[in-house]
Amino acid sequence: MKKLFFYALVIAIVIAIGSAVRPYWDKYWIQKELEIAAVYGTKNTVENTKAFLLNKFKEEGYRIYEGDIYIDKDSKNTVTITARYSDKISILGKDLQKLRFTVTATEREVKEYY
Repeated sequence: MKKLFFYALVIAIVIAIGSAVRPYWDKYWIQKELEIAAVYGTKNTVENTKAFLLNKFKEEGYRIYEGDIYIDKDSKNTVTITARYSDKISILGKDLQKLRFTVTATEREVKEYY
């Protein structure tokens, strides 16, 4: 009986840790997607960059929409992308905490020299 209780406790702790880490894990990967889109944006228009990024978010299953993404491109092709979104920590369907994230990526166009 003690072993059963111990295993149940270990499983509950693993589920709790996994639920608490998931929003931050997603934030890391969203940051990487923004960096890729910023590099893409140095060679493309703002509209194409936003469409590219929204398509990636849709493929990955992130709930970030067009109104949550801000793209700025200057005359020297420096692209800054900011995404604001909400996430939550939940265990077994019960929301424990809501989180607001703002993720920003900036890239500059690099000239190729041969």
